[in-house]
Amino acid sequence: MTVVRADTMGLCMGVKRALRIVEKALAENPDTPIYTLGPLIHNPRVVEEFRRKGVAAVEDLSRVQRGIVVIRAHGIGPELRGQCEREGLTCIDATCPNVRRIHRNVAAHAARGFHVIIVGDEEHGEVKGIRGYAGSYAVISSVSEAETTPIPGPCIVVGQTTFKREEYLGICEALKARAPVIEVLDTLCAATESRQESLLRLAEQVDALLVVGGKKSANTRWLHQAALGTGKPSWHIEEASDIPREIAGFARVGISAGASTPDTTIDEVEAALLELGTRFSAGQV
Repeated sequence: MTVVRADTMGLCMGVKRALRIVEKALAENPDTPIYTLGPLIHNPRVVEEFRRKGVAAVEDLSRVQRGIVVIRAHGIGPELRGQCEREGLTCIDATCPNVRRIHRNVAAHAARGFHVIIVGDEEHGEVKGIRGYAGSYAVISSVSEAETTPIPGPCIVVGQTTFKREEYLGICEALKARAPVIEVLDTLCAATESRQESLLRLAEQVDALLVVGGKKSANTRWLHQAALGTGKPSWHIEEASDIPREIAGFARVGISAGASTPDTTIDEVEAALLELGTRFSAGQV
């Protein structure tokens, strides 16, 4: 078996920044409890490694009596930020700069009376944070919703950074056809797009594809959907132990990985694939 890596994959700038911030907080505050509001990133392995170092992921601030709270890469709304201050907690901001840019734009337009339409997953942490900066808002994720959602007055449209561009553009066109005054912002993450484009190039070189990343990672799920769209046999796995045995029969296997997948996991998947291919050639699989 030959294993080919995508030329662009794995940790993005925003995730690397968040990881560095938490590592720095650990090094500088060895005796202080450290928490993240929700999982720091959508990668169970990374979250577990930080838990072992003493970083606890909590879903609400009621569980935090004292210590440092790290705002994860997905960001939070102003209400939670205010709660941190009122309760006297030290707050360290690891929000991705691209997400913070959306916060600023949404807050500025909301102050001018704009209705905010957020294109994304309503339950995603990033979307929850964005809507906190809006006054009047709606969250949609499809063209059919764009064709029916109320648009009261001037409107701004922003997208969850990991949303697929093709679908975002289609939704925006549907909204433009209905709204007399609408402003569409390009908020999609270049790192997400570059990983998708790289995967499509990779698909032309291989017989099957593995997409590595957390099951709850939106950008990894989009990568897997792109992989399935190529028509090549494709799987979404979190780690080497998830590799399907049937992939052993393919001569060339491509690996791509989501923006919250560390290099160590990618290395382990590649090594496990090569071992599986060797065993298959020897008739042991």
